[in-house]
Amino acid sequence: MIWLLVALGALAVVIVAIVAVSRVSVELESTMAPALLEVDDAVEVVAEALPFEVSAVLSHDDVDQIIRWVLDWFDELGMASDFGEELGGDWVEEERAVADEIGAAEHAVARGLDERPDLESVHVTVVVDEFLTYLRDIGAVGGQV
Repeated sequence: MIWLLVALGALAVVIVAIVAVSRVSVELESTMAPALLEVDDAVEVVAEALPFEVSAVLSHDDVDQIIRWVLDWFDELGMASDFGEELGGDWVEEERAVADEIGAAEHAVARGLDERPDLESVHVTVVVDEFLTYLRDIGAVGGQV
């Protein structure tokens, strides 16, 4: 008789656990996991993905600088956050910020012309394109809206 009560109790615990885990799984299925951008990793991946014609001209330091220009632009738009900080703060409920690839490339090329006139705009544009591809791959930015 006691074994029957123990078995029914264990069965009840298992059923409650399955229901709870299923409910939480369904809730979490629709949420996005936050993406963590490591700039050093991004520089390595982007530098490896560059076409030979561009990688023969640009150093890793050049790629790093161009990536930081794009990240500065994201920060100016309010689309960057520190580690553990909610993206965008209070404005998220009110507005939506949109960053397009053309805007990122234009900003990086303009900064390049101001700060590094030795860089060619086409090389900067290729790096920006590869960097945005990397950001999409890690889930830091979404596709077109």
